[in-house]
Amino acid sequence: MYNKVIEILNKAVVKNIKVYDMKNLTPFYDYSIICSVNTGRQGNAAVNYLKKEADEIGLIVRSFSSGAESSWYLIDLNDVVVHLFVGEERFRYNLDGMYGDNPILTIE
Repeated sequence: MYNKVIEILNKAVVKNIKVYDMKNLTPFYDYSIICSVNTGRQGNAAVNYLKKEADEIGLIVRSFSSGAESSWYLIDLNDVVVHLFVGEERFRYNLDGMYGDNPILTIE
């Protein structure tokens, strides 16, 4: 399932995508995807595109957080949670470091 989300994110021109296997860490979701964009405008566009495309292929967007001034967007797709960071915010929150012991999955 995460591969479908990756395809959508690639079309939305996000960068530095990493997929973490979370099955052994939390019962709430299976995969965490962390990615980046350069600007908030790109972040809003990527979130809107992901919501639209996910709906078209039958993925359910349970919830999302975003706004005009957001620097961290969170999209809950049931088994996949997407964290989309603007600029240097990814390094500030360091989720990659927190999830670093979990397996990183291959992006196909």
